[in-house]
Amino acid sequence: MRLLIVNVHFDPESFGGATIVAEETASHLAADGHEVFVMTGITEPRLAHGEFHRYEARSLPVVALGRSAPHSPDQDYHQPDLADRMRDVLTRIRPDLVHFHAIQGLGVEMVEATQQAGIPTVVTLHDAWWFCERQFMVRASGRWCGQTAIDARVCATCVRDAVAHEQRQQRSAHILNQCAKVLTPSDYWASVMAGSGVREDLLQVNRNGVHHPAPEFRRTAHEGAVRFGYVGGDTPIKGVRQVRDALAQLRRSDYELSVVDAFLNLGIQTLHARDWQYPGLVRIVPGYTHDRLDHFFDSIDVLLFPSQWRESYGLTVREAVLRGVWVIATDGGGIMDDLTDGVNATIIGMDDAAALREAMSAIMDRPGDFRNRARPVRTIPTFADQAAELSRIYASAAGT
Repeated sequence: MRLLIVNVHFDPESFGGATIVAEETASHLAADGHEVFVMTGITEPRLAHGEFHRYEARSLPVVALGRSAPHSPDQDYHQPDLADRMRDVLTRIRPDLVHFHAIQGLGVEMVEATQQAGIPTVVTLHDAWWFCERQFMVRASGRWCGQTAIDARVCATCVRDAVAHEQRQQRSAHILNQCAKVLTPSDYWASVMAGSGVREDLLQVNRNGVHHPAPEFRRTAHEGAVRFGYVGGDTPIKGVRQVRDALAQLRRSDYELSVVDAFLNLGIQTLHARDWQYPGLVRIVPGYTHDRLDHFFDSIDVLLFPSQWRESYGLTVREAVLRGVWVIATDGGGIMDDLTDGVNATIIGMDDAAALREAMSAIMDRPGDFRNRARPVRTIPTFADQAAELSRIYASAAGT
């Protein structure tokens, strides 16, 4: 089958969980015999908005469109001028099916253009972007809005233009309900999207794959200070404020903390040591790549994951529990499929720095108990598993 995979980022401009999924599944689909093309956006300053740039990544042909950084939620959602570029690509490639992942900044008009061309269309809903202009159902205060189905009447209290946002939600539902399939990474997220307006008969769970540890991977014995890791960056959604508040309240120094700044891989530094001055040893480290996954998770004992929204999946959590790393995480969402309180995780409430501090302190008081209790979860799919399932979904969607 000739496939066109669309995502806002792609190698070498890799960023975010949806990009990892798009990259890895595209590679596996090609290895499984599909003819795979990729379409993405690129922020190369020498490219005008909408200008084509062709290159190869992961042995796959990539068509990149120069794109300007959106200055508003409306520009993030609407890019009508890129629809014509999409039609050009469809005419040249003539795909049997197009799979859209994260398309913020590329515009929903691309999906509409594909549907108008009569090409079977699949969309994966990695987050709430289609129905929430803030993308993660988190208010300007940094707190989760509390919805388990996105309702325009509730959103009206959060967005700048309630009428425009309701129209956006209605348009999104219409576009998605014209797809051959709409995919989500978890049962929880399928439930949220069904409640938000996506037809249940179109929804299907396609669990994200995860890079499993190498067969020879064994955790290195460590008896010193507890080593925490935080991978959420300088974003309120991932709980950076709660982590900092917990460290400030902790008032003890018998720990280490590795803080990952994934933006360093894009040449941008967003986290600085001067902002992380606490009694323990704190390091700012770059985002880990596939070949450094085992090394990173072997270098920590506990992952801090105080997300302030109900995650649709939680890739980092799976990477951790596969390698026997204990997780301190907030309750709810797709992450709970593979976390069990007291077995491989400590589950705390949202927006509760005191609970995070207490959980960290309890582990520091009895580190051996937690290091020995965390058992790797082996039932999480690989990217090869996910791609194999996608092949079956595509065949059904295309009627082949």
